[in-house]
Amino acid sequence: MKIVFMGRAAIWLSLAAAALVGCRSTAPADRQPAVVYRLVPQFCSTVVPVWFFVDSVQVGVDTFRIDVAGGDHLTSLPFPTSVGAHVVGAKLKFGSPWPDTLVSLQTGQVFTDSLPFYCS
Repeated sequence: MKIVFMGRAAIWLSLAAAALVGCRSTAPADRQPAVVYRLVPQFCSTVVPVWFFVDSVQVGVDTFRIDVAGGDHLTSLPFPTSVGAHVVGAKLKFGSPWPDTLVSLQTGQVFTDSLPFYCS
């Protein structure tokens, strides 16, 4: 599991805030934290469906396009979540070449989960 630290104080503050407000976010929709997934291809041309997860719950699926007719599509839409610590991940249909990532998100913050990808 990758761990992204935003500072120990931020993590403790996020955990304390989460304990006070429960699972609901009090941030306006335009200030909600979000997760974006970005495929980082290495020498390949393909179409890749990827499933996205936040806290082990599937939040979406997207089909990335790498060096194919019609242009590249390498970045997902943002998936809003709540302030606090989250485990984000992505999987292919038959497994996951990417480890989960632990992030602590603040109001309005957008975290980009980079997904290295190599085709043979």
